[in-house]
Amino acid sequence: NATLDGEHVVAIALTGRVPTRVIGPVAKGDMMVSAGNGHAQACATPAVGTVIGKALENFDGAEGVIEVVVGRL
Repeated sequence: NATLDGEHVVAIALTGRVPTRVIGPVAKGDMMVSAGNGHAQACATPAVGTVIGKALENFDGAEGVIEVVVGRL
């Protein structure tokens, strides 16, 4: 999508290592699901179809950015 022009053009990751905005504590290996408002959060028991990816880093803050692997888990 690098050649797209428009007011609301955004990058979308379908697979790979992706910087992801997260809220709450995250441990490396946690499954990440939507927390709303453009953030992800760790979930110990995600429902089928809700997983965004798997955390590749630990995070202890309230809000930040970590790498998440998206695609085939």
